[in-house]
Amino acid sequence: MSISRREEVLHAAAELFAEQGFHAVGMRAIADAVGVRGSSLYHYFPSKVDLLHAIAVDSTRAFIESQLEDLNPSPDYASRVRKMMFDHVVYFHEHRMEEAVGLRELQELRKHKPEAYTELQTLRRTYQNELERLITEGRDKGEFSCEDPHITTLAILGMVNTINDWYRPHRDGPIEDIADIYSSLIVERMLGKTA
Repeated sequence: MSISRREEVLHAAAELFAEQGFHAVGMRAIADAVGVRGSSLYHYFPSKVDLLHAIAVDSTRAFIESQLEDLNPSPDYASRVRKMMFDHVVYFHEHRMEEAVGLRELQELRKHKPEAYTELQTLRRTYQNELERLITEGRDKGEFSCEDPHITTLAILGMVNTINDWYRPHRDGPIEDIADIYSSLIVERMLGKTA
């Protein structure tokens, strides 16, 4: 199976999981969606849980790498956090299918493959820790006035991670406008950016 075929399988599985839910989808349905025999899938993904794990890890890793690669050139902490949150909102919308599967089906990993769940949570914490570091350093430098960077970080992530629960382009306008509102709200209000 080539890299492109693996990606094709993961995309088809993510699409089916997003539409029907993890429990409603069998390996045969995934194989049919890709146009391969079911036995071919089992060679590369021993179980449906392994497929879910690959979807979650691949999408989380891609998200983190895209988000953190160019934060340091920004001149101040407010600019870094603003960019990070703007990009977060846009990315979550553009990759809403993978994000929905990764977040919604997390407990399946916890129940059936705890080591994979732990790996995924450790990976996700690298992003959380980077955001908290920026907020803490920004507060220490006098750019932010929030009292508790840890709780503020959790509140921010809770807010931006649920964007796809309510956002509808036809009703709410371009995602970039929403991302701009969110990033401004976070920096100006939640972090209390000083003048």
